[in-house]
Amino acid sequence: MKKNMRKDILITGFALFAVFFGSGNLIFPPQVGLLSGQYVPAAMAGLALTGILFPMMAVAAVGNTGYDLKDMMRHVTPWWHYFYMGIGLLAVIFGTIPRCGGVAYESGLEGIFGSMPSYVRIGFLLLFFAVSYYFAMNKSSVIDKIGNYLTPLLLVSLVAVIILAIVHPIDRLGEGEITSGTEAFVNAFLTGYNTGDVGTGIICAGIFIEAFRNKGYTERKEYKKAMFGIIAVGFALLFVVYGGLAYLGAQGTKIYPADVDTTFLLTDLVRRMAGYGGSVVLSLAVIFACLTTSVGMIATTGEWVEGWTKGKLSYKLAALLITAAIFFVSSTGVSNVLAISGPLFTVLFPMSVVMTFLGLLKKYVPNDGAWKGSVFMAALMSVFDALNVAHASGLLKADISGVMEMVYKIPLAKEGFAWLIPTIIGFAVGALWGNFADKDKSSRR
Repeated sequence: MKKNMRKDILITGFALFAVFFGSGNLIFPPQVGLLSGQYVPAAMAGLALTGILFPMMAVAAVGNTGYDLKDMMRHVTPWWHYFYMGIGLLAVIFGTIPRCGGVAYESGLEGIFGSMPSYVRIGFLLLFFAVSYYFAMNKSSVIDKIGNYLTPLLLVSLVAVIILAIVHPIDRLGEGEITSGTEAFVNAFLTGYNTGDVGTGIICAGIFIEAFRNKGYTERKEYKKAMFGIIAVGFALLFVVYGGLAYLGAQGTKIYPADVDTTFLLTDLVRRMAGYGGSVVLSLAVIFACLTTSVGMIATTGEWVEGWTKGKLSYKLAALLITAAIFFVSSTGVSNVLAISGPLFTVLFPMSVVMTFLGLLKKYVPNDGAWKGSVFMAALMSVFDALNVAHASGLLKADISGVMEMVYKIPLAKEGFAWLIPTIIGFAVGALWGNFADKDKSSRR
């Protein structure tokens, strides 16, 4: 098979960027910039760590343990990947991708043409998900299609906005709500963490790894070198785009209050900077950002279902059924079902962070007991946070104040890290248990 590693790395890196850069990723950098003002460089450092580096590390962690989720999660227990995939599939169908369709219509199409009748929404969503399926339906070429066709369109529109922010700024950087570089760093660090993109990295890593191996990069040393290049391209593109959007947001400190609606902030900044033409460019960026994420998630979950059924349900049919389910959810009203996805993502995220670091540091993890102890504790503690999210959204009516009062006694719980200390304890206890279990097995031989 004829290979061109530089070209293959570039195309796959473009696709990696595009799948990660969804609708939400357009919104939070300007908000971070607005709050940070003149300290936006420090904020970018924080965003670069949790919003860019951590998700890229998640992809690398899967690659370091094997080739897909199953290889990574066999260290926990043979069936753990089914549990993770099941929650992930529900979150995609009832949250991530319906939201992409809704945002593509409301901030994309209506951003160009204004408010339109409800039947236009249904027609747009039908077209949006039909295009998503078209790009996702061939598993072997989905990454090439995203990298070759969709990503350049997304990048052109984003870069146009960023260049305008540099050459035609709205205002000089002023003082934001945040009054120090350290505070700006911490705020951006937590904002990037709360996007949950580490979970996206673990969920989607398999399709990038498989696509690259299908090009002939199967020798381990060559494969690792290529994966490093792909991640470097994805990181660089995300850093440039996040940095440009944060810089744009920092120009609005004298215009907008700190609690301004994040979607309005971005659209109004672009309108002030470039008028209606700029708004059209931004709307196109929103549509393409949503489309690339939709394609990547449909491809990933379609592959999961094909694997679960051991090929009895083909990839194409699985992807089609998932797309149809997502379209139905989107067209019947996303707001009612989005409440479901919040708790699901809350369950997935802490264990995703833990597995990322375990996967990267696999060489230094004592045994599988350490995996079991830390991942089980992260999953258990995330359930309490998920219950809190469900209660806040109205999905759960029961009074859980007593339970949460106990949880908040755990160090760092009120900062959103209730799982951290129990996970470290779980790692230590699991490692000791694993060590004794290994010695017991050896003594019986």
